[in-house]
Amino acid sequence: MLKIFFQIQAQHKGCIPRKGPLIVAANHFSYMDPVALQAMFPRRIAFMMTERYYEGRGKLLFQILHCICVKEKGSNTTALRQGLEVLKKNDVLGIFPEGGVSREGQLQQGNPGIGFLAIKSGAPVIPAFISGTYKALPKGAKVPKISRIKIIFGKPLIFQQVGEREKKKGMEEITQTIMEHIEKLPFFDRQTE
Repeated sequence: MLKIFFQIQAQHKGCIPRKGPLIVAANHFSYMDPVALQAMFPRRIAFMMTERYYEGRGKLLFQILHCICVKEKGSNTTALRQGLEVLKKNDVLGIFPEGGVSREGQLQQGNPGIGFLAIKSGAPVIPAFISGTYKALPKGAKVPKISRIKIIFGKPLIFQQVGEREKKKGMEEITQTIMEHIEKLPFFDRQTE
């Protein structure tokens, strides 16, 4: 239903491994992003979600969907541990590395938690770029508008383990690399059409 109403299209779904642990990392322009991403993804995704949304009326729904609550301030050791547990079960972990919905519909800087999870788990990271959701449901809007939504998946990124000394720098570099791949996807897609 959602796919038809919003005309959701996905490109390069063949890049997605059908089994094994996997992290999917996407831009976050709208509250609709996780719904659109899950609608077009061939496997169930356990999303990491900021506590502000997790604690409201949707808490039960988010628990049923196996979302992981991420604190906005302070340590996220528990959330990171839960993310690693998802990956140990050979499941898919969904992360919006920006940490929140963009007010302007522009890609923001990524947070290093994704770098930590990629290093610690060794799981491949699929970058994804979602377009059209900002127009359909921008931050602050109450009712979605009909809009075309397009999701472009990139090839899996695999990162090498780093030593304890290099971990912080490695996390930051990996996060930056993932964000660069997300940012390049719409341009790569235009070249391949």
